[in-house]
Amino acid sequence: MFRISGFIFRLRPHGFARYSTLSGNSNSVFDYLTHSLNFSKQDAIFVSSKGKVTHLKSTINSDLVVTILKNYGLNNSQIKQIVYCSPRILNSKPTKTLEPKVRVFKELGLSGSDLVSLIKKNPQVLWPGLHSRIIPCVDFVKKLVGSDENVIKVINNSKSFSFSNRTISRLSTNISLMQNYGLSNERIIKFMLTYPSQLLVPPKLIKTSLSYLEDKLGILRDLGSFIHAVRVVMYRTDSQIKKKMQIFSSFGWSDHEIATLLRAQPNCLNLTESYLSDKLKYFMKELNYTPSILIGNTHFWTLSLEKRIKPRNQVLNILKETELLKDKPSLSTILTFSEPKFLCFLKSFENHVPRLCDTYMNSIMSSKGE
Repeated sequence: MFRISGFIFRLRPHGFARYSTLSGNSNSVFDYLTHSLNFSKQDAIFVSSKGKVTHLKSTINSDLVVTILKNYGLNNSQIKQIVYCSPRILNSKPTKTLEPKVRVFKELGLSGSDLVSLIKKNPQVLWPGLHSRIIPCVDFVKKLVGSDENVIKVINNSKSFSFSNRTISRLSTNISLMQNYGLSNERIIKFMLTYPSQLLVPPKLIKTSLSYLEDKLGILRDLGSFIHAVRVVMYRTDSQIKKKMQIFSSFGWSDHEIATLLRAQPNCLNLTESYLSDKLKYFMKELNYTPSILIGNTHFWTLSLEKRIKPRNQVLNILKETELLKDKPSLSTILTFSEPKFLCFLKSFENHVPRLCDTYMNSIMSSKGE
């Protein structure tokens, strides 16, 4: 093996072959990241030590990897994000393994940003065998959800989706379990599209959650909220749920009122105990809302108290004080407005109340600083 003008040549039985180009004196990942991909030195140090990927097979190979990613529509920034999360990709076989796998995802309809997102969530997603694991898993999911578009939703919405026999086994077992429990295929597919990670948990956890909802919380399987409630209770103990229910009781809620709210909006159990208490205090002590009002406005429980509810109520009160508004629209109504629609609503009053939009935006900004 010897070097001529920046190349290493290795003597082989049938002559010489170019081994690799050089950056400095070695094919280090650090050199390639800084010189070819324009990584900062700090990021290059982190990435080159990540997963013990410190050297490249060759810079020619890595250049081909980058070229393939560009040919599939990824820009330099997206390629840097992929390499940052999965530096091993620089040592993959460009045409033999990488290109066919990227093609499968592209044909599914994954955009460049989708692929980046997928690799960020699962840096090993491109390492399973194409024909032994990736394609069988994609085909299996497609049979369940019916279209490439839905396959993409499952992949994008899952933090733990992997292309493996274990994934197929877990999905198959858990779906059968939910079918045997009496849930329709339509509702199971909806659950899978919305919460795919929850169908990859141990079957015992699914079974326990299904029983708990009906036996302990009275949320029956035929309710529309049932599939959302499954995810809510899955990682919470009976003790944790009871503590949250006790907070409602401390604000004067009856068992029937608590049960009615949980059936209508089980996601309120996702709130921390302190945040749940803050919401109840604001609505019931400051706004004098009753449990029936809070049960009838389920969106109150999904919106941010500091970043949406309080700022909008503040400017609503200003409008009412100036008698520009009587009773309409209500807080409940304006909370459903999108941000552009709400700002447009405020601007219609700025001739009478100058800087109303500024007051609202400043209220939001101050809440972010807290």
